[in-house]
Amino acid sequence: MKTKKILALLLAAVMMMGVLAACGGNSNAGNTAATGSNAATSAANTTAEPDDELAAIQKAGVLKVGVEGTYPPFTYHDDAGNLIGYDVEVAEAIAGKLGVKAEFTESDWDSLLAAVDSGRIDTVINDVTVTEERAEKYDFSTPYLYIPRQACVAGDNEDIKSEADIAGKRCATAQTNAMVPDLEAKGVIIVPVDTSGQAADLVVQGRADFNLMSPTVLAPYLDAHPEANIKVAFEFEGEPAKDAVPIRKGETRLVEAVNKALAELSEDGTLKALSEKYFRADYTTAH
Repeated sequence: MKTKKILALLLAAVMMMGVLAACGGNSNAGNTAATGSNAATSAANTTAEPDDELAAIQKAGVLKVGVEGTYPPFTYHDDAGNLIGYDVEVAEAIAGKLGVKAEFTESDWDSLLAAVDSGRIDTVINDVTVTEERAEKYDFSTPYLYIPRQACVAGDNEDIKSEADIAGKRCATAQTNAMVPDLEAKGVIIVPVDTSGQAADLVVQGRADFNLMSPTVLAPYLDAHPEANIKVAFEFEGEPAKDAVPIRKGETRLVEAVNKALAELSEDGTLKALSEKYFRADYTTAH
């Protein structure tokens, strides 16, 4: 009997140790699961850096660039339908320096910067002039193009020879042109157009008195239309228009990377070569 009782007690002790071990195992597993859950929650709640767009671009391998695609010689299509132009090649060169490829989205000018605001694209590289109003909303790269502001008139027009002559005159230009507010303040009547070709046609036809075809636009236009009866009347006083790359506010690392890319492209002669290719002159430095 004693032997049976001892065996029974030993069996009970063994069973109790198994139960305790099992409970201990479950407790540890529960703690491990809880730790993992807490870590996941902590990771999920980690706040992203405010200037991480450069990292996102490099991770995706793509710089998303907005362009019009209808604005020669900056962004347009050749006879085969390929997207080409000065700003197309500048965008591709910048993307290459960032270690990614340029991906282009074509749209009307009015919607391009809105697409930057919404995050659908990273920037617009399409003859974007730096203005005080735009600088309040975007951080700009260093300028990569300096374009003299000039007025063009019909070849036989002798009425407009300086800024003093434009009050009350009709100017054919896009409503989004950065000079429009200043022109309207001077009493100029804006005749809205969508393309530089339309601006030239209106002046030649006498439906507008002058337009704002810069040398970067006029030169290739005259190459394509050597018979066009149009000439430069005068250059506006003040600094030239400055083209730069607009980037959402706060993306300092991306701005710095683009600035570094532009500096390298200037130093190795890429920007100058592209300017001479598309504009027949070097407009990449301030004169």
